[in-house]
Amino acid sequence: MTATTVATGWYVYGVVPGGLDPGALEQPSGVGAAPVRLVDAAGLAALVGAVPLEDFDEAGLRRNLEDRAWLEEQARAHDRVLASALTHTVLVPLRFGVVYRSEDGVRRMLELRAGELSAALERLRGRVELGVKAFVREAEPASRQAASGREYLLRKQRARQLAATADERANGLALVVHERLASLAAEARANPPQRPELSGRRERMLLNGAYLVAAEREQAFADAVENLGAELVGDGVELELTGPWPPYNFADAGADE
Repeated sequence: MTATTVATGWYVYGVVPGGLDPGALEQPSGVGAAPVRLVDAAGLAALVGAVPLEDFDEAGLRRNLEDRAWLEEQARAHDRVLASALTHTVLVPLRFGVVYRSEDGVRRMLELRAGELSAALERLRGRVELGVKAFVREAEPASRQAASGREYLLRKQRARQLAATADERANGLALVVHERLASLAAEARANPPQRPELSGRRERMLLNGAYLVAAEREQAFADAVENLGAELVGDGVELELTGPWPPYNFADAGADE
């Protein structure tokens, strides 16, 4: 009886400069628990791992993305590999789920996109991505019951007016925060605010900002976030600093299979 052969694809995490010592990267196991290695071409190297195509081809990936536990485990592995590489070298991260059917396919991608990827590596060199989220506490509704239907309607109208004014002010504060932090960064991006089920917080998110910051200015940026947060306490706004992250928001380098 012949053993069944499992078709293998090459999962690509990101691109780093060529000529790196693979042993120096100290990579953890990655997506699918596969070891991570380098595929070189055109003066660049792709961080890759062998994965079964039955799980990572178009149909398999579509099926597995419906499995939340699987997705969370593999997404953590993807991020873990990139975070580890980032401690050693500049990199251009690719989105989750980029798979090529052969090493030659990976090399062709590097060759075809050498100019774009090299420029991105140079732009990202010496910089890190930091995230800042702004949350606002919603006002507690008045608990006293209305004495009459008219009073109830007036109070509802007043509550809507106050909420609209509060929203306008909160959104204005978020814009101020983003502009002040963007002035300290090489590049900045305001992403759509996350819903509570994604942010893990009940408070409404006003700002979901990403900032590309020179590594030597990381502490100054963190201090600026802390000072801004102190200014906004009275407005019920709280700032949350995260990172450093692989520069997902500034790589501009997705890839097609």
